[in-house]
Parts: sequence; structure tokens; C-alpha cells
Amino acid sequence: MKTPRIVVAWPKDDYIGALEDAGATPRLLDPVHDAAQSVLDACDGLLLTGGADVDPKFYGETERHPTIKVDPARDEYEIALTREAIARDLPLFAICRGVQLLNVAAGGTLIQDLPSQHPSPVNHRMKDPRTAKVHVVTVEPGSRLAGLLGSAAATPLSVNSRHHQAVKQVAPGFVVSATAPDGVVEGIESPKQRFCVGVQWHPEDYWRTGDFRPLFTGFVRATRER
Repeated sequence: MKTPRIVVAWPKDDYIGALEDAGATPRLLDPVHDAAQSVLDACDGLLLTGGADVDPKFYGETERHPTIKVDPARDEYEIALTREAIARDLPLFAICRGVQLLNVAAGGTLIQDLPSQHPSPVNHRMKDPRTAKVHVVTVEPGSRLAGLLGSAAATPLSVNSRHHQAVKQVAPGFVVSATAPDGVVEGIESPKQRFCVGVQWHPEDYWRTGDFRPLFTGFVRATRER
């Protein structure tokens, strides 16, 4: 059986470990030399990882909250990658910043800063330890995400959380698949795509314990089926 090749830009060890544990070969991208349009020709899927904030200019907002830290070159490269993957119906899994960028690339918007624009008692930014489960999410029954998680999705799911931005207006063609108790979007997906799923928490941090392994094995299975 062919080992799927999944492209990853701005990777960290836990993302790589999670992909390899699920049976895939990560293809690490060099944005300087790997053109966003052609690099997907020889690959089977795209993983969007966490990182800097998405610049509000990409979703039509001219004012930038003072807490935002951006990487314009990364935004442009990953938005191009994402749009190309969607156009090809290439399996795509997006995590934290990744789900925010996916939503923006597909035409949605973001809450720029949760503490000031959507205050709540829910802790969305617990940095250490990385595997600390700080709040629950409710997964939408019948969603692709629910199917991946199986019986674990039947009750509120405990997750870790390290973000201050979140999906605001969901992109056309996408649906919300998970929410936090304060209404913050924790998952989106496109029913029209072969596999296009994003989550706001960090399942890759648990690859050694297997807490969220079905998200990665399901993603890799979709790349094989393609």
C-alpha cells in the first residue's frame, strides 16, 4: 500500500509525529522554492498548522487589533496553498491558526481578539502544559468530525487550547462542526469536499497518547482513498 505524502509548511515536531504515527510521510515545504500551485502535484494531502495570527486585511478589515502578530509572507503562501487544495479537492486538515486561515481562504472572517471582543470565563489560551485540557467542546452530531471521533463525540469533549482569535463568519460552503461553551467556533468543515476539516484545539500534542489519533488516521485514510 502506498504511503501518502502530506505537505506541511511551518511544521513542528508534534505535527510530524502525528502524521507519521498515522501512516503518512510528511513533505516539508520551503516557501521560497516550492510554488504553491505545483507543489501539490506529487502530494496527497495538506496539513495547515498553528502559528502567527492571520492578517485582517485578508478578510477585508482595515483596522488591526494591537495584540495581533502577523507573518504576511506566510499568510499569502498558505492562502494560495489552501485555495489550490480546495480547487483540487485534495484532503485537507487544519489546526488552530490553520482552521482560521482555512476559513479566511474560503471567504470567511475572524474574531481578531477573543479577550476583548468576545470575553467569557472559558480559558482559550492555556499555553503550558501543552496537553492540559482546559475546556470542553460540543461536536455537531452527523458531522464529519463526529464521524472521525466516534463515541467520544457523543458527550462534551475535553480539549487543550492556545489561541486568541477564532472563526467569526463561517466561509460559504462550510459548516460549524464544534463549539465551546461560550459559543466560540471550535471546528469547521466543508461537506462538499472529500475531506476538509479544521479544529481550533491542538490534537497533535497528544500523538504519543493517542487521545485524538482518529483525526489523523481519518485524514490519512482520506488521502489513500483519493
